[in-house]
Amino acid sequence: MQIMLAAIKLELGDTLYYLLIFAALLWLVNHFAFGPVSSMMEKRRKKVISDLDDAENKQKKAELLANQREAELKNSKQEATQILSIAKSNAEKTKDGIISAANSEAASIREKATQDAAQAKADALNQAHDAVADISVTIAEKLIGKNLSMADQKDLVDKFIKGLNE
Repeated sequence: MQIMLAAIKLELGDTLYYLLIFAALLWLVNHFAFGPVSSMMEKRRKKVISDLDDAENKQKKAELLANQREAELKNSKQEATQILSIAKSNAEKTKDGIISAANSEAASIREKATQDAAQAKADALNQAHDAVADISVTIAEKLIGKNLSMADQKDLVDKFIKGLNE
C-alpha cells in the first residue's frame, strides 16, 4: 500500500505539474496566438462582409443602369417611330399640295385654252362677218348701182347672215 501511496503521490504531483504547465501554455497561446489570430479573423470577416456588400451594391447599380439603358432604348425606338410618322405625314401633305397645285394649274391652263379658243372662234366669226358684210355691200352696190347708207348696209348684212344661219 505504501507503494501505491507513493505512486499516487507521484502521480498527483506529476498531474499538478502537468496542469500547471498546461495552464501556462494555454495562457501563452491565448496571449500570443489567439489574440492576433482572432483579431486577424475579425478583420477578415469584416472585409468579406464589406466585399459582399460592395458586390451587392455594384450588382444593384448595374441592374439599375441596365434598366435605364433599356428604358432609353425603348424611348429612342418610340421617338424614331414618331419622327418617321411625322416625316411620312409631312411628305404626304407635301405630295397632296403638289398634286393639288398641279391640278389647279392644269385646270387654269384648260380654262385659259378654252377661253382662247372661244375668243379665236369669236374673232374668226367677226372677221368672217365683216368680210361677208363687205362683200355683200360691194355686190349690192354693183347690183343696185348706188351707194348704200350705213343703215341700209346693216339691214342687208343682217338679212344675208340670217339666210346663212338657216
